[in-house]
Amino acid sequence: MKFFWVKKITLTDGVILLGLILMVIGLGMKIKEAKTVTEENRYVSVERKAEVMIVSVNINTATAVELESLPAIGPLTAQKIIEYRNSRGAYQKIEDIMNVSGIGEKTYEKIKENIRI
Repeated sequence: MKFFWVKKITLTDGVILLGLILMVIGLGMKIKEAKTVTEENRYVSVERKAEVMIVSVNINTATAVELESLPAIGPLTAQKIIEYRNSRGAYQKIEDIMNVSGIGEKTYEKIKENIRI
């Protein structure tokens, strides 16, 4: 019994097959590389948004969430800023924020460019 459908693989066929395999592998590597670049760009984009996001926060009207957007201000300190404002009235100058428990000179230096009255 003869098998007519079996073809003898020639050198040309082998080269073509090898080329196709290498193209598929190369395409897979490019897709993986593109995914990595996209993830890196997404990370950089988020980082840039975080830098540009804060212009200034009015400490006399800001909500806790707005205050938390300031560097070195967490939920507890934001609540203290609001409680101080509610109990003693509006801040007269930005330096008054240092009267809040938990905000010293170091924290003030980090946030002074981003707060206003």
